Amino acid sequence: MARPIDPRREEFRLEILAEATRVFAQIGYRNATTEDIARKVKLKKSSLYHYFSSKESLLYQALSLNLLRSLEPLEAVQHQGGSPVERLRAAVALQVRHMMNAPYVANLFLTERASLQRQHLKHCLALRERHEQVLRELVDEGVAAGLLRPVDSNFAVKLIFGALNGLPWWWQADGRYDLDQTAALFAELLVSRMLAQAAPRGAARAKPAARRATRAAPRKLGPR
Repeated sequence: MARPIDPRREEFRLEILAEATRVFAQIGYRNATTEDIARKVKLKKSSLYHYFSSKESLLYQALSLNLLRSLEPLEAVQHQGGSPVERLRAAVALQVRHMMNAPYVANLFLTERASLQRQHLKHCLALRERHEQVLRELVDEGVAAGLLRPVDSNFAVKLIFGALNGLPWWWQADGRYDLDQTAALFAELLVSRMLAQAAPRGAARAKPAARRATRAAPRKLGPR
């Protein structure tokens, strides 16, 4: 039985967005219908339009909300104290955790953003660009401080996000590394290994915390 419009409007809007995201991810945006989504949240199709004007509006609001939720903690890390290298490591780890806590949306941004109206796509790309800008500024700060290799920060950040974008396709919660270990490994490999200045010859290197963490309790590795 279809339920009446929920008086807790914002909470219910978020529930609709979550269900719509799952439907889009499971059967594809083009194959999904508003009837499919309405059925998931026990609404009539006509009642769904009290919350969202169209299927495209659902996709846009799901993507933009996810990008905003990802950007806010990233900007907070950028402006906190400490070494730019440690802040860059923390930023990469944050992106890993956020991406895998919302893998449906992460996949949709890659596969379905061409379905957005021009102005909606422009807004989402601007939010994504702000993510890259935060990381570029951290890389540039690290280079200026002599802590990172003298690299083109734009190229480095494209490599970082290229690695991050592949995560939803292969990471599995019951695999060898849990999410925290995976985040630590990404930060170690992409920042401390790929970008950090080489230690002076003969200098002692501390054992990375990420390596200790991932060796502590290996998890099984199996097919998805």
